[in-house]
Amino acid sequence: MSSKKQIKNVGVLFVGQLLIKGSSFIKQLLLAFYLGVSGQVDLLIISQMIPSILSSMIAGGAGEILVTNQKKGKKYDENFVVLFIFSIAVLTIVTGLIYLLCLPLVCNLFKVHFAQKSLFWSISIIVILARIPAAFVSGLQHLLFAKDKFKFFTISSLVSEISGILTIILLYNSLGVLAFAYGLFVTPFVNAVFFVYAHKLNVFVIFKKEVWKAQKDELIAILKKTFSLSLQTLLNQLSTFWERTLSKRFSEGFLSAMNYSKSLTELPKMALLSSVLTTTYIEQVNKKTEDEGEYLKYTNKMEKFLSEISLIFQTLSILFGPLFLILFFKRGAFDEFAVVKTFAIYQILSIGFLPGLMLNFLSRTMYIESEYKKLFYITLAKFLLEIGIMVGFIGISSFAIPAALVIGKFFTSFAIFIILVRKRKEIFNIPAFIKINILLIILSVSIGIANNYIIDILLPKSIWEIIAIYTPFVVLSAIGIFYYLNRNYGVEFKKYFLKKSV
Repeated sequence: MSSKKQIKNVGVLFVGQLLIKGSSFIKQLLLAFYLGVSGQVDLLIISQMIPSILSSMIAGGAGEILVTNQKKGKKYDENFVVLFIFSIAVLTIVTGLIYLLCLPLVCNLFKVHFAQKSLFWSISIIVILARIPAAFVSGLQHLLFAKDKFKFFTISSLVSEISGILTIILLYNSLGVLAFAYGLFVTPFVNAVFFVYAHKLNVFVIFKKEVWKAQKDELIAILKKTFSLSLQTLLNQLSTFWERTLSKRFSEGFLSAMNYSKSLTELPKMALLSSVLTTTYIEQVNKKTEDEGEYLKYTNKMEKFLSEISLIFQTLSILFGPLFLILFFKRGAFDEFAVVKTFAIYQILSIGFLPGLMLNFLSRTMYIESEYKKLFYITLAKFLLEIGIMVGFIGISSFAIPAALVIGKFFTSFAIFIILVRKRKEIFNIPAFIKINILLIILSVSIGIANNYIIDILLPKSIWEIIAIYTPFVVLSAIGIFYYLNRNYGVEFKKYFLKKSV
């Protein structure tokens, strides 16, 4: 893939992901508008916790493993892809059924009130069903990228998200919070249909014994590699599980506030993850296969770019945090108390934007370097560190929960960075990495302190007054970003945008 082609794909994915993640974010806005910070929102969130852990263990890394293990010059065996995805889906169904059998224990674990148990059961069944098409999406998504079907992915995913939104809007008046559960099912279902169509998969090969026999050895081998990441995924998910469990037990509505603040902080990150990081990962795999020197040079360049662009995104996220939160959420059942409660958590989580995004980049590089075992040990250490901070300091402040998540991201990104540099000294620029992180902490803390005073001033004002206050900062920020991109990447970007045809 040429640099110009990657820029094109990044552009398509980034713009598309802003729309897709924006559509997904609308679901959070609907949740906030209809239900605010409440016990029903908490119920919806905890119903997804264990199913998310189980499905992530099975299907979480399926697509990346499939792409990573593709040999140079070898076309994808469509029959193998069907059998692999089908196997993942079957395992998802089996674990989902086991979970439903254990649901009474789950109700006791999360102290679900007797009056809410019926609703919890209904939501949980829909959530489990949603994991089946989600397994197809997870397994087939990276294969779309490997085939350069970026536009198709963007359009189909956007249609899927809109389908989920319309489901919620149409059903809420009659079903209440259950409408959101149905929305969770419709989105991956529509997406899965699109992805199966895009790959032109013949799903009927699952009924042919001779195909299973021919693919048995390779299927077992790749499933083993997929499951080798399961323990690492489990640890990552257990951290989330513990965090949400403590939030649910701490006070009613705290988990809701965590959920909204996470959604807001994750929006720009997910856009980058699904655009720049996705194309970068595919390019790293290709260069690793073709030329070791080019792979190291490219990885070094992308680490620098991602660090710098993440610093910009993080600074802007914290600077405009009050504007985003009030503009997007403050309406309906989401009152001023909910704004203040959510904003405090949002500010802490925003500090972890850069290390969180770099963690994804560095982890994928560890996949390429086949350092699965070391990555598992680091993830285990991160899990223990986060749990230790949460448990040790929750009695002092509820903010120990988001703080633990941020500290865990810094620890893990630093640890993986050190391991990769020790293995290949030329892969990253150490002084630049240290400088970026120091600057990150100084800027984030300084702006955060100022925001604590600003939020009280902004709350009584109208939306238009708040927009007027922030407009000069938006203009200055836009000019600054343009200057940075033009100075550092101007030549490459101009070559692409001045092309008459792509």
